[in-house]
Amino acid sequence: MTNIRKIDLNLLVVLDILLDERSVSRASDRLNLSQPAVSGALKRLREAFDDPLFVRSQQGIRPTANALKLIGPVKTVLHDIDTILSATEFQPEIADAVFTIAATDYAQMTFLAPLMQKVHQQAPRIRFSIVATDTRRMPEQFDRQEIDFAVTVPEMAPPRVHALELFADRYVCAVGNNHPTADETLSLDGFCALSHVLVTPSSDGFQGPTDDILRTLGRERRVIVSIPNFLSLPSILRNSEFIAVAPERVLRPFADTLRIFPTPFKIPEFPMICLWHEHSNRSPAHTWIREKMIEIAGGMEDVNALESLV
Repeated sequence: MTNIRKIDLNLLVVLDILLDERSVSRASDRLNLSQPAVSGALKRLREAFDDPLFVRSQQGIRPTANALKLIGPVKTVLHDIDTILSATEFQPEIADAVFTIAATDYAQMTFLAPLMQKVHQQAPRIRFSIVATDTRRMPEQFDRQEIDFAVTVPEMAPPRVHALELFADRYVCAVGNNHPTADETLSLDGFCALSHVLVTPSSDGFQGPTDDILRTLGRERRVIVSIPNFLSLPSILRNSEFIAVAPERVLRPFADTLRIFPTPFKIPEFPMICLWHEHSNRSPAHTWIREKMIEIAGGMEDVNALESLV
């Protein structure tokens, strides 16, 4: 076992960057050190951990199995040291930080937009970088501190992360105000007979969760249009004979041009959650952002109280 007294903590900074960059030259650029200096630090790290840590590859250097196991612990240690050395009290009015949040377009439209506005009012120097969610890479993104938070559904949560339930939403139907059925109560038969728009970020084509539920009822629908996000959905529905099943919170801002009403069969509500890694759990800045998230979520109306829209 490596004796912590034998390791210069600055070496852990070098190791962290090498694990990120997988290249001595790129690591030296980020660290503002010469390549020989980084190579020398790597030699000392190999001696301290009694492991090669990296082997040469065509793309640069490739971490060994032992080095890969160090990614999370090293980042946690460095983050904790940074927390210890920084002010214990977070001061939002002078805080200068960047938070990277993985989120779908749904989360951006319904939750992140008011969150960013609220944070900016109280902490004008804080910046946000919003990236697309990637279920397969999310564990690695958290371990490597590539993302600070993820706003998603519970099914996408990787193991060993903290989670906070934010709010719930329900699926409803939507058609344009000039749709032939806009003034009628839609039956299950009528629903299945219409031409549908499906929003699916994956490559599953013309099948979604609604189709799975219809299948259990022995029914099916015909999806005519498949789109990757919700941004163009209102304009597609507005002047067409299409219908869509979508989350109510996405459709609510367009209630003046769309008719929004309950589905003729039961679709379970879905919760949205916020995820973060243990290495940032005690950070005053992260804690403050989570408090703002709770405030925003607490101020969002209960979808069950929105009967005026349906």
